[in-house]
Amino acid sequence: MLPVYAEVKPNPLQNANLCSRVFFWWLNPLFRIGHKRRLEEDDMYSVLPEDRSRHLGEELQGYWDKEVSRAEKDARKPSLTKAIIKCYWKSYLVLGIFTLFEEGTKVIQPIFLGKIINYFENHDPTNSVALREAYVYATVLSICTLILAILHHLYFYHVQCAGMRLRVAMCHMIYRKALRLSNMAMGKTTTGQIVNLLSNDVNKFDQVTIFLHFLWAGPLQAIAVTALLWMEIGISCLAGIAVLIILLPLQSCLGKLFSSFRSKTAAFTDVRIRTMNEVITGIRIIKMYAWEKSFADLITYLRRKEISKILSSSYLRGMNLASFFIASKIIIFVTFTTYVLLGNVITASHVFVAVSLYGAVRLTVTLFFPAAIEKVSEAVISIQRIKNFLLLDEISQRTPQLPSDGKMIVHVQDFTAFWDKDLQLLEDGDLTVIGDRGATLSGGQKARVNLARAVYQDADIYLLDDPLSAVDAEVGRHLFELCICQTLHEKITILVTHQLQYLKAASQILILKDGKMVQKGTYTEFLKSGVDFGSLLKKENEEADQSPDPGSPTLRTRSFSESSVWSQQSSRPSVKDGAPEVQANENTQVAVPEESRSEGKVGLKAYKNYLTAGAHWLVIVFLILLNIIAQVAYILQDWWLSYWASEQSALNVTVNGKENVTEKLDLAWYLGIYSGLTVATVLFGTARSLFVFYVLVHSSQTLHNKMFESILRAPVLFFDRNPIGRILNRFSKDIGHMDDLLPLTFLDFFQTFLQVLGVVGVAVAVIPWIAIPLIPLGILFFVLRRYFLETSRDVKRLESTTRSPVFSHLSSSLQGLWTIRAYQTEERFQELFDAHQDLHSEAWFLFLTTSRWFAVRLDAICAILVIVVAFGSLILATNAGQVGLALSYALTLMGMFQWCVRQSAEVENMMISVERVMEYTDLEKEAPWEYQNRPPPSWPQEGTIVFDNVNFSYSLDGPLVLKHLTALIKSREKVGIVGRTGAGKSSLISALFRLSEPEGKIWIDKILTTEIGLHDLRKKMSIIPQEPVLFTGTMRKNLDPFNEHTDEELWNALTEVQLKEAIEDLPGKLDTELAESGSNLSVGQRQLVCLARAILRKNRILIIDEATANVDPRTDKLIQKKIREKFAQCTVLTIAHRLNTVIDSDKIMVLDSGRLKEYDEPYVLLQNEESLFYKMVQQLGKAEAAALTETAKQIYFKRNYPDITHSDHVVMNASNGQPSAFTIFETAL
Repeated sequence: MLPVYAEVKPNPLQNANLCSRVFFWWLNPLFRIGHKRRLEEDDMYSVLPEDRSRHLGEELQGYWDKEVSRAEKDARKPSLTKAIIKCYWKSYLVLGIFTLFEEGTKVIQPIFLGKIINYFENHDPTNSVALREAYVYATVLSICTLILAILHHLYFYHVQCAGMRLRVAMCHMIYRKALRLSNMAMGKTTTGQIVNLLSNDVNKFDQVTIFLHFLWAGPLQAIAVTALLWMEIGISCLAGIAVLIILLPLQSCLGKLFSSFRSKTAAFTDVRIRTMNEVITGIRIIKMYAWEKSFADLITYLRRKEISKILSSSYLRGMNLASFFIASKIIIFVTFTTYVLLGNVITASHVFVAVSLYGAVRLTVTLFFPAAIEKVSEAVISIQRIKNFLLLDEISQRTPQLPSDGKMIVHVQDFTAFWDKDLQLLEDGDLTVIGDRGATLSGGQKARVNLARAVYQDADIYLLDDPLSAVDAEVGRHLFELCICQTLHEKITILVTHQLQYLKAASQILILKDGKMVQKGTYTEFLKSGVDFGSLLKKENEEADQSPDPGSPTLRTRSFSESSVWSQQSSRPSVKDGAPEVQANENTQVAVPEESRSEGKVGLKAYKNYLTAGAHWLVIVFLILLNIIAQVAYILQDWWLSYWASEQSALNVTVNGKENVTEKLDLAWYLGIYSGLTVATVLFGTARSLFVFYVLVHSSQTLHNKMFESILRAPVLFFDRNPIGRILNRFSKDIGHMDDLLPLTFLDFFQTFLQVLGVVGVAVAVIPWIAIPLIPLGILFFVLRRYFLETSRDVKRLESTTRSPVFSHLSSSLQGLWTIRAYQTEERFQELFDAHQDLHSEAWFLFLTTSRWFAVRLDAICAILVIVVAFGSLILATNAGQVGLALSYALTLMGMFQWCVRQSAEVENMMISVERVMEYTDLEKEAPWEYQNRPPPSWPQEGTIVFDNVNFSYSLDGPLVLKHLTALIKSREKVGIVGRTGAGKSSLISALFRLSEPEGKIWIDKILTTEIGLHDLRKKMSIIPQEPVLFTGTMRKNLDPFNEHTDEELWNALTEVQLKEAIEDLPGKLDTELAESGSNLSVGQRQLVCLARAILRKNRILIIDEATANVDPRTDKLIQKKIREKFAQCTVLTIAHRLNTVIDSDKIMVLDSGRLKEYDEPYVLLQNEESLFYKMVQQLGKAEAAALTETAKQIYFKRNYPDITHSDHVVMNASNGQPSAFTIFETAL
């Protein structure tokens, strides 16, 4: 069960030196590998000991347990937030000091910038002291820049690690809780919700830790900047600060609105994903019922509601980004308008010191501070949701005291006898990987694995919930005698069963009905008191001479052929197991192919498709132009200020060498243009933000619809080959990215990209020679980016693929929760979960560190650029205004450039989600649902089915599971289909329904099934599947998803199947919402709902995939009786496990290894002692065989010679051997 990890690479961070830690040199070997070849899981470094899932989870769990018990004492509600703070405050506080240092440096930088510009304003070539001072300032400026470059990334790396630890610990706790949920609690939550907690809610912790410190650093920095500005430009700085302060509550309002939309969206997403989960799980039934359209409408409706909320929140985000882009412009505009109107003279040093100071505080106040508020509010909602989940009831963990009389000793000998043959046929023996929820095993094999698992536990009390119904009579008897009676004979065994032949062996019998005890006693007591089992259940007859001596069991080997695997995958399998007819080539099908990881670059084609999915290409062109115009307006506004300052300083001429006479410029003209440019910047900036979001969210909507449509039209094989988790991942995580993160990242990238171009353009325009160092830096950057992306893409993909197992493990654990508990393997599953988490943490850790490695190097490139501009301007430039513009722009490049590149890589990474979705938009399709030539509405009137040389396999390269099958089924005939596992019984049905395209011809009433649409074909046949599938939704939707029937018809159908009372007792009657997958009805009731569906459809052809396997004899009788009454005028095909259900058919079809071996009336087949059917009947034991033969004879004579009467028929059934077993008998109704 535990994944076997090869000896993992030790983490080089553990013994890296300081320099290596600061510059992330320890990652270099990984990048070298990534450059040479694709990274695999084995290349990842093992998790640091302090980051292991188990360690983190148990630590936080301890604090939470303390908090819960303290809250109980103080009679208050426990607070998960408190537990988190207590656990992590120390390590997180240290990081606060980093923040302080970094933000301090940002504030000091502009002061030195001002000093440099000042030098130019009072430029005196002869003054060497001033020049030397200027060089000192330039040096300090450079050092500040370098410190920022390094500190920033160390800080980010550590806070992101803190986020990861919190997330991993939470996941551990959520999973631990899921394993302990009580029955009541399971009703209050759904699988979808728990998966959502684990996929979406915990991700908020990754983000919140990054911004949390800015909640205090932001205000502090704002105060410091205000003080400095006051010193620089006096009172007019207050105007700018006022604008900042007005913007803040505005942004926090947006944030509040945003999180309210967010939680509404989350609710819609939950429902959509839960519905998707059901659609994918029940896809086979949906296809056979031709219900795709009903589900398509449902999903479309849910998705539409979800998208409308997403659009609203996206517009808010757009406003937020735009405000971030525009804020600084408005602030500077207000500041200098005030400054000039107060009669001051504008100078370059004032302008650019102010611009830089505002720039420093702007990031913090307009981006980090609101982000902190938004993320904290999101995290609070998530913590609330998780807390509610963690407070659900648990099952009590009791450890009972055993009586120590030492009687419970059992020697299990030779127990695997009848599995070993099966295991030999599996390619890897007992290490064979079984598909999702045992998909590659037949029902009988699942039942036996289940029983074997129970016996291995070596418990003292065995509760067996009807393990015998899924296997045929002979295997059932074998299991009963050798396993239940022999191996477990010293144990207390409680067997729930519908199979009366085993009652004799019980030491106590308890008969239940409607949850009450009807009678209790031993078998002989029942016989003496003359209890008529038949009235309660069924007649039971003596049979003495059957079973062989238990000491020398006659073992027959079981086959597990390829066809059986596949028949299992075609529809739920028939589960008869018989002697092998194994050809050499028949070995088991490969369970689950690896998830494909696309390699290499994300092609331009993906971008093209992504954009054009959202809007016409003309619109896209317009969008790009709009972005460029906005950027030009943005730069012109700054340039105008610099121009103004230069013009002004040109006028400060010296008159007669005596005093400065300052002439005023024409204020109205300069201010007018300045105002115009500011307004343009604001308008274009906002428009383009909203527009980009509109287009991209529409793309996501279009692609989701395409993918969903393509999934619905995919052949069944696709769902057998891809586990549920993999398909769901596309719908939850990838679509989530496209709705949420991708549009934001895309716009952000585009915005910063244009800004970087602007900065470089301005610098070159001012000091053309900057172009010279720019070229090598540019080349270096491109080489670096390519080198980085080679590795980063693989890391990101590994992160995606290692995340899937965490979810798969969670959902399969939730589905098998009772089994896990019954066997007390919670510990093992928890360990397994932690192992999956650690594997994902390895990938996540690399994802964090590689991106920091890159960012440090990018910022180094920028720092070099700043240094070049600073010293270069000292040597070459003269104009103060231009130097100011170039230098202040170069300083903004610091964070921005690396952000731009990171976002570009991020966009590429998220485009992988788009690619993964696109991959599913053009899957191989089934035949069309409707063709032009549709069959007449009344077709098929007769219900005659002709198979003409039919071959059938599930995939083009797969083995044939039906071979040269030719048969005629006449109108209104009742045909039983029998055969061993893998004989091709279910495949016959799949061929009829065209779940995969058959070769050869199948005619129904003179129409070739391959020449009409799938829906036209499938709607005309009713099927009662082996495992009844219900969907979440109302009872009405489950019976009649298209609202084609009146209430009266629905109630009549329910009355027919005796479910009327049960449904009338429900609170909303037909409109009662069923629990997930109808789990609030018993299996028998669900089976009856399926029967009611068939009755409603009134089709001429009914197919029954022996649905009686899990139903008690009374419900079974009811179903058989209804089928005989209601479908007397129909052609009925029954896949049978129990021969007594088909012994009265008109014909019996015996299949073996995909070939039709015998096809005739049952009595005729029984006359031939060589026939397979005769042998099958004989295997049931003498009495049973005699009874069946008698029944067949009666029916044969009644049908062919109605005048001759026959003696009353007797149905017999029996078994013997008396171990200590205690049998409970239940009827579902």
